[in-house]
Amino acid sequence: MTPADLQALTLRLRQHPGLLGKEEIQAPARTFPPLPFPELGPAAALGDDAALIPGVSGPLLLASEGMDPQLVDDDPWFAGWSGVLVNLSDIAAMGGSPLAVVNSLWATGEQHAERLLAGMRFASDTFAVPMVGGHTNLHSPYNALSVAVLGTTPGPVLSARAARPGDRCHLLVNIKGHFHRHYPFWDAATEAEPARLRRHLALLVELAGARIVHGAKDISMGGLVGTAVMFAEAAHCRLELDLEALQPPGGVELEAWLTCFPSYGYLLAVDPSQSAALRHATGIDPDLQCVEIGRFQSGDAELVLSAAGACQRVWHQQDPLTGFGALNDLGQEHL
Repeated sequence: MTPADLQALTLRLRQHPGLLGKEEIQAPARTFPPLPFPELGPAAALGDDAALIPGVSGPLLLASEGMDPQLVDDDPWFAGWSGVLVNLSDIAAMGGSPLAVVNSLWATGEQHAERLLAGMRFASDTFAVPMVGGHTNLHSPYNALSVAVLGTTPGPVLSARAARPGDRCHLLVNIKGHFHRHYPFWDAATEAEPARLRRHLALLVELAGARIVHGAKDISMGGLVGTAVMFAEAAHCRLELDLEALQPPGGVELEAWLTCFPSYGYLLAVDPSQSAALRHATGIDPDLQCVEIGRFQSGDAELVLSAAGACQRVWHQQDPLTGFGALNDLGQEHL
């Protein structure tokens, strides 16, 4: 190879898309703290091929969420915030504590990406869960975001499949908030004190450890009703909810409360003998509301709503929702 050939090759390599594309990593590098776990030394600094995180004992939990494309387009900061929050809620719903967050981000430009990253950084700081890696593309033809969280279970795991006939269904929710813009999102977190929000998440771990709660579901984008269907499907129980037991925040219509995504909301399966202990444990904060709203019963898996002495079925097992049903003793799905 002649010196001229070497020079020409060098110029081409400098302009290679695969090399230049790595410049887009500068956006998250500017956003997140570079050393999330200082006790692990330089090898734990961001920018290596994988994230180094402290070892833990016990089972691990892994949750992932892809954000709604319209939300990512219209409200990128809130989409970034929500991408972290919803995963933290999923970890907590199983009695877990979060360890670290990663993300995959596609954006049509740096400005949009920075708003998504800023929302994630705010959530990461608020809940003290470090962002340890991800993927960034700033020349995408569309905007998209997915986030994943790794967690651990220091005590008993809370599984929706653990609910059994005779259990009471309780709603645990943060009622101090407001709907975010025109979305069905009850925002009880972006303006709240971070320490309080962390205590709220830790409460699920405490309820599991004390064996007050043995089954739980995070109220997802399906709202309270959609989550109740998933709970009944997983536990293979008849779940009857008493609409008259619900206490929506002031000014909020019942249907809106049944279908919204709350920042902090869980359906809990509780043995009746633990109801008093649950009320005591959740009375730590006046912003938290914990009320018994239903019962798990034997029979076909279904969700029934009751009010004023009347009942209406919302869902029955003959029409699966997620397809993840209860397991029999052999670990196979209940038919």
